[in-house]
Amino acid sequence: MLRVITKQTGNAFRLELHGLLGGSWVPLLEQHWRSIVQDLPSAEITVVLSEVEFIDRDGERLVGEMARNGVHLMATGCMNRYVVEKLMPGAGTTKGAQ
Repeated sequence: MLRVITKQTGNAFRLELHGLLGGSWVPLLEQHWRSIVQDLPSAEITVVLSEVEFIDRDGERLVGEMARNGVHLMATGCMNRYVVEKLMPGAGTTKGAQ
């Protein structure tokens, strides 16, 4: 299961992910992300991966695509930081999510 808590302040969106980023949850997150961008093209989106327990290959693909499209990634924990750094070398991910 994946829970996405979305917080909006103006055109800034913070998507806090909790649980498993894999399987059938990946297309749902992708749809949510794309709907935000479609409704507000100037949206500044941050995805917080700190509470993600597992990311499968499709989840990695989506996170990489999001980052390449301007989404800022925040991650804590060895696994989450490893995935983000593997997808976006030198991206300077934030290690502490607040």
